[in-house]
Amino acid sequence: MIPELNPKLIDDFRDKVHDHGEFVRHFFVDYKGISSSEGKDIWSKICSCMDWLTVAVVGIEKPKYKKYMLQTSLEFTHFLVTIDMIVEAVNHLWLAIGQATKAIQPYKKDRSIFQKREFNKDYTDEEYVKEIRSWFGVHAVNGNVVNLVEFNKGVRFFSSWSGSYDGQEFSLRLYSNNMKAEEKYGGIKKITVDSLVKFATLRYETLSMLMDEIDKLYSKVKKDLQSTPVHLDESKSELSQLKELYSQAKDRKLTSEHYEEYVLRYISFLQCDLSTFEELEKKIINSYLSDLKPVIHVYRHIVQQVDPNEFEIFERLQLRSQIYADNFYDYGKILERRDTISLEILIEKGLLPEYSHTLSDSSLSLLIYALDYERNKTNPRISQKGAI
Repeated sequence: MIPELNPKLIDDFRDKVHDHGEFVRHFFVDYKGISSSEGKDIWSKICSCMDWLTVAVVGIEKPKYKKYMLQTSLEFTHFLVTIDMIVEAVNHLWLAIGQATKAIQPYKKDRSIFQKREFNKDYTDEEYVKEIRSWFGVHAVNGNVVNLVEFNKGVRFFSSWSGSYDGQEFSLRLYSNNMKAEEKYGGIKKITVDSLVKFATLRYETLSMLMDEIDKLYSKVKKDLQSTPVHLDESKSELSQLKELYSQAKDRKLTSEHYEEYVLRYISFLQCDLSTFEELEKKIINSYLSDLKPVIHVYRHIVQQVDPNEFEIFERLQLRSQIYADNFYDYGKILERRDTISLEILIEKGLLPEYSHTLSDSSLSLLIYALDYERNKTNPRISQKGAI
């Protein structure tokens, strides 16, 4: 690890990416640009960049000077590759998120560190480091072709192994298959470790700026959604209203997962055939469904205002009684995969009616939640942890 490349920055960036209710994931997992109707998964690219940045900044080490210079030469090549990995990951994060923000990595054309001119042209720092990476090991023997004005065809360049007298400055000799080109453009090439660290650090630290861009994008998208009315036809049934809201929540992305588990559970309850229940349980279920109705308006507020706050009313769609807690294992088995043995145990305890065997999965789930809601009035759990 190198102090200038503090891993805390990529950790903070990762936290920002997961902030605002996973905004970046929702926004970029199926991103459609202004002129594109087909979505692209930009989120996977963002994940990859963050992962390799973490690997690079935690694992990078300056090459250590050794008497056995060939090993030092290989260490320097690895160091260069890691520097390049950091810069590429940062650049691609700017490129990915910049598709929506129009922001560009601010040092893309910078020449403040190396100020180099090679092959008769001025190099940006990033262009120069690409050449350095090539010369010092990545493409050292490939004979990469360079097109030069004074030669009729491309000229190939090769490099010697690199060497260092202090572990700080590294040098090599650049050869060519054209003697005139080698005389003019080849020869000794040098680079220092500290200049490469400074180069990478300058770009790595732009993640702080990119975090600001994420906040701005979130504020803009949220404001746009808040100004776009959510439609709700209250003349329709509760089931139709809830489905209508859920569909809009999915389309608006930022609200696509807000209380999704509870909303889907509520939808499944409203789809149940109440005629399958006997009168005592039907009365309890009707009372329970009546008490769930306010959830619809709260959910509408959540979708309209993009409000990620916790709303207590959704506790009505949880199992919260002490009776449930005391029989947590058997209830869990039934709700997970309708375990027959657990169902029989709860029937024998008088916690479920005998005809529970005949109910569909969703109807049995509704019965369990409705009975628990009623029992919670007189037998609330001492600790509400673990409610589902």
